[in-house]
Amino acid sequence: NALQYGAIQPENLETVFSDANTAKPEFADRAFTDYDPYARYYWIRQDKVTNLKIRQAMAVALDRAAIQANVGGVFAGELGDGVIKPNIGQDYAATGWATDLFGAPVPPNGDPELAKKLIAESGEPAPSLTFDYGKSDVADKNAAIVKASLEKAGFKITLNPIESGYYGYVFDAEKQGDFGTAGWGPDWPNASTVIPPLFTDDGGFNLSRVSDPAWLEKVKAAVSNTDRAAQSLEWQALNKEAMTQVYAIPTIFGRNQTIAGSGIGNLYRWAPYGSWPYAQVYVKQ
Repeated sequence: NALQYGAIQPENLETVFSDANTAKPEFADRAFTDYDPYARYYWIRQDKVTNLKIRQAMAVALDRAAIQANVGGVFAGELGDGVIKPNIGQDYAATGWATDLFGAPVPPNGDPELAKKLIAESGEPAPSLTFDYGKSDVADKNAAIVKASLEKAGFKITLNPIESGYYGYVFDAEKQGDFGTAGWGPDWPNASTVIPPLFTDDGGFNLSRVSDPAWLEKVKAAVSNTDRAAQSLEWQALNKEAMTQVYAIPTIFGRNQTIAGSGIGNLYRWAPYGSWPYAQVYVKQ
């Protein structure tokens, strides 16, 4: 009669699941793998990395496949295409991040040659950049991947591991580096709880330091739109614009695996929050 609150330990995943999407028959009614609430991404400070072509070069140079493998492979998540995640519902649409945003398809392990082309088009040399991240064993390995993949394209990357208080550090504009790690989950199933918080000063989580007045007007218009279907199209377009402008580099749409005892009924993953439907499960008699 137990409900697991955390996640299945990695060493047990192959016992419970036949692949990243499917539980084995003996666990089919009580083991689930699906999205968690969070989109992971790397913010880029717009006030420091002001050249769009340079930001695009950073995005296409990044070896996202190596980052995915380091955090746990396909069980840990799939490569993201923005900051709005499919489990939010109607506000999600594919942005074309890996196919048509940067002039050529971007493979999962990045494309340093395309990045070099974009740097050449920028009219300036590849800059030296500082990468902020919260220190841990996994994060140290991710940071090494960031450094190695961007330096293949000509960037010079200085790693800045932050021992504790990561967000307190990076919210301080005087301390914050040029780009770094973050993750976000919506407060409820509407991208009004994603785009405005992440990319406007009104929202409170604008690590990218976006301050474009034209962008802000479009975000405000979407927030105030009471036609839900039309609003969804606005959020989809704004998500794509944020990725085209490279306000952030999407990394992983996180996934999670959970299991419950055979005595629990009505089990499923509630998509918007990536959790059990706590109000609807019951103990079988």
